[in-house]
Amino acid sequence: MTSIVLQGAGLIAVLAAVAKLVQSRRSTTPSVRYLCGAIGSVGLSAALVATDSLTWVATWEPVPNSGRLAANLLAILAAVCVHGLLAHLLHEDAKAHRVMRLQFLVAALAAVVMAVLLMSAGIPFDPDFLAAFADRPAVAAYLVVFSLYIGWATLAFGWFLRRYISQTSRRWLRAGLRTIQAGCVASGFWAASKIAAAVVSVAGHQPGVLDPIGGACAAACVALVALGATMPVWGPRVVLPFAWLRAKRQLRQLRPLWSRLAEELPQITLPTGMVAPNAQFALYRRVVEIRDAQLVLRPYVHPSVSAWAHRAAAEAGLDERAAHQTAEAACLVTALDAHAAGHRHQPEPDESSAPYRGVASDTTTEARWLIEVGRAAERSPIVAQVRDRARADGV
Repeated sequence: MTSIVLQGAGLIAVLAAVAKLVQSRRSTTPSVRYLCGAIGSVGLSAALVATDSLTWVATWEPVPNSGRLAANLLAILAAVCVHGLLAHLLHEDAKAHRVMRLQFLVAALAAVVMAVLLMSAGIPFDPDFLAAFADRPAVAAYLVVFSLYIGWATLAFGWFLRRYISQTSRRWLRAGLRTIQAGCVASGFWAASKIAAAVVSVAGHQPGVLDPIGGACAAACVALVALGATMPVWGPRVVLPFAWLRAKRQLRQLRPLWSRLAEELPQITLPTGMVAPNAQFALYRRVVEIRDAQLVLRPYVHPSVSAWAHRAAAEAGLDERAAHQTAEAACLVTALDAHAAGHRHQPEPDESSAPYRGVASDTTTEARWLIEVGRAAERSPIVAQVRDRARADGV
């Protein structure tokens, strides 16, 4: 089962790296190349280190455990690419190249030490590598060097991503970076499990569950990093059906308020020949038409209605959001009455007639707000009381 997970995660990572390269082929930067190199290398490493893959490679490898060494060196290469990505994000190209020369030197040194330790151990191939040989000092040292390098590289990258997550406002990019961070944490747990297993084995004990835990953490790291790196590409497409359903539902919920406004103010509706290409655009158009109606009605808003509604909402114990929605509904309802009677209260409207300005400007959030305003206009006893008071005051 672990082999299937590792091979599947590796395939996802390789495909993600290829997709990212294709997506960025017109403007490939060093950062993009290093990112794709990291994802592709870690994917190949995960697929090769799977037990089934190692067993297959062992049938023709010239030196025992060459397949395992190759898989681990691919992981080292992935870590180098992570450092390259960091270097080019933090520094100008000239300084990044100098930093990377040192990183390549350190990685090459680690690779040589690992190769010498593994080859000098003189051990045959065994799919249960950790349990069979981790009690040997050379193998334990091999595991510690490898794990420390990989764990340090990925955790440093995950820590660095905090800055970008806090600065970006793009929803799917932020979600992708957080997913990559989760993969870096999984890599840290993998490194800790490998080092712990090596120490336990040298002490003369069996690693027990530490080996499968390490395999699970490796698979999780590969899959999470691959998914996170490509999430800004496929994420918006995956949610399209859900966005369409949400837009259709909000359109249906907005209809009573929109119909009430359009009946009194037919000029707010766009020409009937303009057919919305999709539900999201139809929702956007509906929100714009309602906002246009509020703009037209501002001179007809009684100057005291908002204060009356807020005072009644406070007495009723409504929270701030519900109080603003109730006041906005009261302004709409009384303004419609005044418009029907031809009674302009404010030739030069002031701020008391303006809709609440604390609503985010995206269509979904505005639609959700206006749906609640429409419900308040229909059902709120506060709105009904304020409407009666405005009528008694001469509309």
